[in-house]
Amino acid sequence: MAPTTKGTGKNIEAETALQAVVLADSFNERFRPITLDMPRCLLPLCNTPLLEYTLEFLAVAGVQEVYILCRAHSEKIKNYISTSKWNRTHSPFKIIPIVTPEARSIGDVLRELDAKQLINSDFILISGDVVSNIHLDKVLDAHRARKNIDKNLIMTMVVKEASPFHRTRSLGESSIFVLDGKTQECVHYESVELYPHKRNMIMDMEVFEKHSNVQIRNDFVDCQIDICSIEVLALFTENFDYQDIRKDFVYGILTSDLLGKTIYCHIVKDAYAARVRDLQTYDAISKDVLSRWTYPIVPDSNLQEGDSYEYMRGQIYKEQNVSLSRSCVLGEKVIIGSGTEIAENVKITNSVIGRRVNIGPNVRIDGAYIWDNVTINANCSISRSILANNVVLEENVIVNTGCLLSYNVIIGPKITLPSYTKLTRHKQNLDYDDYDAQDKEDKKDNQKDDSYDIKLIGENGKGHIWNDAISDAEDDDEAKNIGVTTLAYDISNLSFTDEESAASVISEGSSDEESDSDEPTTLEIFSKEVAQTVERAFSEGHTIEIASLELNTLRMASNTTFRDTRIVVIPSILSQINTDKLLASTKDVLTRWGPLIGKLVHSKDDQIDALFTLQKYCAKSDINSKIFAPSLRTLYEIDVIEEDAILEWYYDEHSKGGVIYSKLHDVAAPFVKWLEEAEEENSEDDDE
Repeated sequence: MAPTTKGTGKNIEAETALQAVVLADSFNERFRPITLDMPRCLLPLCNTPLLEYTLEFLAVAGVQEVYILCRAHSEKIKNYISTSKWNRTHSPFKIIPIVTPEARSIGDVLRELDAKQLINSDFILISGDVVSNIHLDKVLDAHRARKNIDKNLIMTMVVKEASPFHRTRSLGESSIFVLDGKTQECVHYESVELYPHKRNMIMDMEVFEKHSNVQIRNDFVDCQIDICSIEVLALFTENFDYQDIRKDFVYGILTSDLLGKTIYCHIVKDAYAARVRDLQTYDAISKDVLSRWTYPIVPDSNLQEGDSYEYMRGQIYKEQNVSLSRSCVLGEKVIIGSGTEIAENVKITNSVIGRRVNIGPNVRIDGAYIWDNVTINANCSISRSILANNVVLEENVIVNTGCLLSYNVIIGPKITLPSYTKLTRHKQNLDYDDYDAQDKEDKKDNQKDDSYDIKLIGENGKGHIWNDAISDAEDDDEAKNIGVTTLAYDISNLSFTDEESAASVISEGSSDEESDSDEPTTLEIFSKEVAQTVERAFSEGHTIEIASLELNTLRMASNTTFRDTRIVVIPSILSQINTDKLLASTKDVLTRWGPLIGKLVHSKDDQIDALFTLQKYCAKSDINSKIFAPSLRTLYEIDVIEEDAILEWYYDEHSKGGVIYSKLHDVAAPFVKWLEEAEEENSEDDDE
C-alpha cells in the first residue's frame, strides 16, 4: 500500500502537489539551422509555440508545479514564460524555469534536477514539443494502482497504438516494445533507427519463463510522456552512462540483473498524442491540428492570450484583422494569422500563414509553413517548405519542396531554390552550437556579407547555405522528411534463434548471404494459405462467420497479424469483381464478402490501413483503378469503413503519392466532398 495519513487512510502521495518536468531541449540538431535562432520548444506549430501545447496539456491534467529544464536560448524561454498567461495570478500552476548550461544530454539535465532536490513525489516527465488531448488523470490513477501492487515500479511510459503507416511515426526512429500481455509490464525495449539498419536484438530467455503471455509490439507511437518515481532521478545520478531516456535508461533498467526495477506501458487507443520529433512529424501534426484530430486543442480554442481564430468551412481558420482580396483562393486546411494581407490572384492550400505576413499578387503556396512577418512579393511559388520569421522573397522566386529558410533570410529576385535547400544568416562551422548561438547573434551585424552566394540567393539576397553533412546533425536528409512515408519497423519476419548462451537473439529475416534462398518465409507460406482459404470460401459458399473463423485459426497458428491477413484478403475479394458490370458486380461482391473485411478491422487505424491496401490494389492497372470509387462507397455503405477513417485517409499525404495514387485520390474527391457536406448538414441540424 502507498503511505497514508495516520488515522485517515488518505493517500499522502495523492495529496502532494502534482509536479511536472518539461524538457525544453531535445539535444539533437533536427531543426537546424532554425534552432540557431530560436529554441525548438518555441517554434510555432499552427501559429502557436510548441511549448504552449505542452503546458495546456499539463494544466488540464491538474498539475500544480512545472519545472522547465532549458539549455539553449534559455533567456528566450524565460522571457516567453514571464510574459505568457502562465505567469499570471490566475495560472493553474507555478512555473519555474531551470537553466542547465553545462548539460549535453537529457541525462545531464535530470542529474542536475536531482541535485536541486525539488521533486518530492511521483512526477510527470514530458518533452516540450508534445501535442496531446489525453486525459492524464486516468494514466496517473492507473500508475498509482500498479504501484500499489508492484513495489518495484519506477516508470509508466505512455504509448499510442498506431498503424505502420501512421503519419505521426517518425521516419528516423522507431521502437520495439516487448510487453507482458496481461499487465502491460515492459519486459524489454529496443530502439530502432533508420541508419544503421538493425537486424537483430538480444533478449534474456528468462523473460519467457517469468511471463506466460509475451507480446512483441512495434505498433506504438512513443508519446514521450512518462510518469516517474523520484527514484528515476536517483538512478540517473548513480549511472552517468544514462544519457537518453529510452536508449540508455529504459534499456539499461530492463536488461539489468541487479536493479530489479520495473517499467510499464500505458496504451492509449482513442485519444491523440504525438511529439514533434522532426520536420516530417512537424508537418503531420500540423495537419492533424488543422483537421481537428487533436480537438479540443485546435486553433479556434485560442490557446494564447490575444488569439482570435474562427473556424470556417473547409478547415480554414482566420484571425481578425486579415485582409483578403476578392480574387484570392483559399483551399482546404489553411490558417491565417492577424495582420496578414493577401493580394490578388493568390492561391493557398494546405498551409499555415503566420501573423503580419504580406503576400503579393499571383503567388502560389501549397503545403508550406509561413511564419510571422514574412514578405512574399509578386509571382512567387512556394511548395512544402518552411519560411521562418522575417524572411523576404523578392519577385519571381520559386521555393521548391523541402526548403528551410531560417530567420531574416532574403532571396531574389528571379531565383529558383533547389529542393531541400537550407539557408541561414549564420555562417556555418563545425563548432557551432545552439547554446552559443544567442551570444553569437548578439555580436553579429547586418552589414552586407561578401561571402553570400549571389547565384543561389539573388542580387538582393542575404543568407548562407546550411549543409547537414558539414554540421554534426543526426539526420543528413532531415528536410527531405517532410511528407515522406514514416518508418514502420517490420517485425513480421522476426524469428527466435536459440543460442548456447542464456539469451535469445531475435533476427529480422535472414542475412544478406541467405537472401537468395528458395525457401519460402513464414509470412509467404501464411499468405498462400490465406489466399487458398478465401478461394475455398468463394467456391464453397461459406458463411462470413465460418470464413472468419478459419482465417483467425490460421492467423493464430502462424503467429501473424490481422494486417498480414487483410493484405491478402482484400485483393482476393476485389478480384471477384467483374469490371464489365462494374457497379452491379462491385455491390454484389462487397455486400456478400465485405463483412469479412470488417472482421479484420478493429479500429480506425485498421480501417485507414485497409483503405491503403485497397488503393494499392487498384493502382496496379487501369482495369483495377475502375474498381476504386464504387468499392470505397460500398464499403462505407455496409459500415465496414467509417466516415472518419475515409477523411483521415483522404487528407493523409501518402494517399496522394505518385501519379496513379494521385489519380485514385482525385477519383475519391466527390465522395469525400459529399461526406463532408452531409456531416456539416447534420451538425447544423443538431445546433437547431
